[in-house]
Amino acid sequence: MALAARSKPYIWLETAPADDEVEITLGATKIGGTPDLPVTMPWPWRPPYPDHEQRVEEMQTGVTLFNPQDMAALQAETLEEFRKLLPSAFEGFAADSAKVDFNLDFLVEDARRTAEPAPLQFIAQVDLADVWSTGPIDPDIPRDGRLLLFYDTDHRPGGDRPADITGARLIYDLTPTHSIRRASPPVELLAHKRTASFRPQRCALRAGVWPPYFGSPEWNACEIKAKAEKTVEAWWYDVTRDGHDHRFGGHPLQIQGNMQTECALVSKGLDLSAWNSKAAEPLKSDAANWLLLLQIASDDRAGMMWGDVGNLYVWIHRDALRARRFEEARVIMQCY
Repeated sequence: MALAARSKPYIWLETAPADDEVEITLGATKIGGTPDLPVTMPWPWRPPYPDHEQRVEEMQTGVTLFNPQDMAALQAETLEEFRKLLPSAFEGFAADSAKVDFNLDFLVEDARRTAEPAPLQFIAQVDLADVWSTGPIDPDIPRDGRLLLFYDTDHRPGGDRPADITGARLIYDLTPTHSIRRASPPVELLAHKRTASFRPQRCALRAGVWPPYFGSPEWNACEIKAKAEKTVEAWWYDVTRDGHDHRFGGHPLQIQGNMQTECALVSKGLDLSAWNSKAAEPLKSDAANWLLLLQIASDDRAGMMWGDVGNLYVWIHRDALRARRFEEARVIMQCY
């Protein structure tokens, strides 16, 4: 009963491949493809990351730890052990290993591009009227218009530092459908492989109710008795299966840590290294005011992969939601 009381309604976005131009109408809910923007709106770009110097320095340090000479030596040792254990399969394994490039300087070059403005990749759009006609969600969410999510798929900020908000954009658009058009990505977006567009998926919307995620403050508030805890925990992992789907509203299918507290800290200028600091403690009480708007899963059909089979989560503070300040939404990426 306690879990049921803390469950939330949400909308499952069930996807299927579709022709963007023929099978998906303007303004409809979809994952991937190209966005439907107002005719006067340019494609969203991000500015330079304000902490770009720190990002380059951290990447240079990381690459130095994995220099090509040491990695090649380690590979040689591994190959010798493999030859002794499985000599019959050694040749194929050695041939595959020879293709590995240990020069990681390209990662530093990627980090240097955070100092330059760049177009964001389109991820999804949601027709809010369609959502509300499917089922109930949080009452502060608008009942009309569209939400469009764009994200920096070149650098993929995880959301764990304040400047990561630079790499995502959530747009709330009330433009009538007769004044929107299916936008074409700028040529700059295709300059790097990781920014290639995602294959379009049309969405069938399904209403549902979902319990709080295991180990969250809301789960712990249920005060499940010790003798029932293992049974309830097993049930939760069974119903969540692999922790993946596209959804709007409700509770997330969380993979790593508490994202509401993360948003409360990062939005006030603290990164996660300050989680247990004195400065963080008074901010944690605001965590409950952060709501999940959208969860976008790794999706083979769309060509989406977030880290190691992870999810993107779009969060917004209730005050910002009520004031329609969707530009304050924060995107977190979690994976296994």
